[in-house]
This record gives sequence, structure tokens and C-alpha cells, in this order.
Amino acid sequence: MDNKKLSPLKFLPDTQAMPWGEVQYLLADLGFVDSMAIEGWLKGNTLSDIMQTYLERVVGETAFEWYGTQFPVLVKRLKVKGRTSLHINPDDETAEQRYDAFGKTALWYVEAAGPDARLFLGFKRPVGADEFFQACESDSVEELLHVVKPKAGESYFITPGEVHAAQDVTVLEVAECSELWFRLHDWGSRERELHLEEAFDLINFERYVQARPASKDILASADQFTVGLIRLKEPLQSHTGLEETFLLYVGLSGEACIEAAGEKFSLKADEVILVPAELSEFVLAPVGGEARVLEVRMDPRSTADPFILNEARDL
Repeated sequence: MDNKKLSPLKFLPDTQAMPWGEVQYLLADLGFVDSMAIEGWLKGNTLSDIMQTYLERVVGETAFEWYGTQFPVLVKRLKVKGRTSLHINPDDETAEQRYDAFGKTALWYVEAAGPDARLFLGFKRPVGADEFFQACESDSVEELLHVVKPKAGESYFITPGEVHAAQDVTVLEVAECSELWFRLHDWGSRERELHLEEAFDLINFERYVQARPASKDILASADQFTVGLIRLKEPLQSHTGLEETFLLYVGLSGEACIEAAGEKFSLKADEVILVPAELSEFVLAPVGGEARVLEVRMDPRSTADPFILNEARDL
């Protein structure tokens, strides 16, 4: 059975309640969340089991050289009704050296914004370390932050070291396969553990500058992942190829399907399909009108240094 050709895979979401709302893991290989296949001949297998068995056949040589049997990205939805804590993510080098873990680079795609929607992204001006520490202690840190009123359809690239939080918004997060991050401030609440002193030297205190997409169709391009936006009006012939990369398709609106090896796999809004790297050719087509999907892939990296994912914390 191991020699049987892999086909597109759809997975069961995992929803978890948070103090500020809920997080829905659409695809993740994190230990505490391990997505389970719900269609096809691998139905009932978890993503980690599939990775352990099929290795680079799933992700391609580039991702396998860097991440080994860890699936390299995660996709989750944050439904924020209140406000998340203010936190930062470490970079890969620091995470490996200190925690034997992956760092975290992320893209936030805004799906919906409420009347009080806010994204807190970095600082509105260069900030001194002492100034930030005192602001956290006095609960006045919001005065230092760069605040955005997001709109549906916008995207924001979250780099390691950048302080960030969200309020009254639904965002789709595509990120490196890690939930290692540090809570710096919790808006006056003392109920959850803070990691300000532990992560203080990781903070980027410079003025926030928003990373601009390479084009309207490429929302993010980094070593960790590339995310593209596809406005699907007609069938699109595509391919992966074992030497290249896996592909993830995330439904945003409308309905699409993937046609491969004589089979059709539906992709509705809110769903994710993994196209394994060894599936060399397929067709991505709209169903009943235009569909909008995100495409996630990993492009070649110059070096490889796999290491182990650390334990997660709540936002």
C-alpha cells in the first residue's frame, strides 16, 4: 500500500475555545493538534502518521530536507471576539538555540472585521526598552502600538520579534509549523502567565513598517512559505512534482474542485486540501461560478537544519 499513489487530502478541523473567542486548526501537525484525514484511502490517518510513512512524497524534497517528518506549515482561523494578548514569535535561529524548536513567521488574512476590529502591529515610533517595560507595568502599552483598522480581504505579514495582537476580527493564519510564542502583556489581566522578561531581548523596538505583497496575487513570499491568492474563473492546469513542493488550497469563497487521476475532490469555503508533492499533475476548477482560494507552497531554501517543535501556549 505504501507504493500507492498519494491523492489530495482533506482534514477534520479542530476547534478550541479561548478566553477571547476560538481558534480553529484547519491543518496542523503540532503534537497537541494532529489533523486527521477524512476522505480517500488514507481516511482515519493523522497528518503526522502520513508524514512518518510517506516522507518527501507528501511535502517534496525542499520541505523534507528542512523540516524532516514535521509538516512545515499550519493553517488556522482565529475568531477573535475580545482581544488576544500582546505577544511575539521568535525567529528560527533563536528558537532552535534556546528551545530546540521552530520559530514562527506568519501571514494574517482578514476574513471578517467587526465594528471594533483592531490589529496591533509593532510600534508607531521607535520605542526604548525601558519605556516599553514601564508601559507594560502601568498598563499603558497601547499608547505605543501601531494600530490598524482592518478590512476583509487585507493581509498582514507577521515577522519574528514583531509585537502583535488582534481584536474583534476573524483572521486566517498561515504560519510556520510552530506555536512557540511569548505573551508580553494581557491588557491589565493577571490571570495568565506573562513571558516579558524571558522574551525581552527578542522584541523589535523599531517603528512598524508594513511588508507589502510582491503583487496583488502574491500575499507573502518567505523562506517558510509562499502564499498566493487565486481568483478562479476557469479551470487551471497545475502541477507539483516530487522535487518541488506540496500545495495547500484554502477555500475563501465560492466552491472549487481538484481533478486528479480521474477523481474529483471538492473545496468549499473554510476547507483546506493538501495536494501531495508526488501528485505531478491536476486541474483546479471553479464550481458554479467564480471561487477564491489561497495557495500555499514552499519554494527552495538554501540550507537545511531540521529540529523539533516545542510545546504550545494559548494566545
